[in-house]
Amino acid sequence: MKKALAIVALFAAMFVAGNVQAQMSIHAGYAPEKVTIGNSVTNLNGFFAGATYNVDLAKGLGVAVGGQLRFNTESSSSSIGGIVSGSHTSTQFLLDIPVLLNYGYSVNRDFKIAAFVGPTINFGLIGQTKYEGSVLGFGGNSTVQWYDQNGFNYKRFNLSGTFGLAFDYKQFRVFGGYNYGFLDIDNVNSTTTKTAAPFFGVGFKL
Repeated sequence: MKKALAIVALFAAMFVAGNVQAQMSIHAGYAPEKVTIGNSVTNLNGFFAGATYNVDLAKGLGVAVGGQLRFNTESSSSSIGGIVSGSHTSTQFLLDIPVLLNYGYSVNRDFKIAAFVGPTINFGLIGQTKYEGSVLGFGGNSTVQWYDQNGFNYKRFNLSGTFGLAFDYKQFRVFGGYNYGFLDIDNVNSTTTKTAAPFFGVGFKL
């Protein structure tokens, strides 16, 4: 993780100094995340938006550094004969910082195919689950924080391996790939919690 942060810092310094010419693009997409806790799996709907700078290193070869905000959510409800009912809604906001090596092949003047791979730093900004329950219409609610020691006790930092393909037509881009979380994101020794997510998106080169 320290090496990935150092790379991000290096490129940021170069941009500020004006020593690197980069192509900026903006993007948005869908990334349904799977959270595996031992043998239990929770599936969240995920959405993201962000911007990326791609620096040319050689013909066809580049490195993309950027940032995106990601939102995850999941909810469910149940009822027993209309007497006992319960529901919960989980929400999470994260900041992702990818550092992706990419290689592109131009099919013609307008169409290009590119493959990318590299690390993505993930930082949890907000995470919580709200519970509601009732018996014969009487009940209450509670909220559990994900990053609180008295809550889910999750870690904010994660490091993911990212890979995928992008298809460019002039200034427009369609891309897809996969993120696999390398780290155990909980602070509990008796369990292991990891994340994984495919992603699909569209972008526009400025």
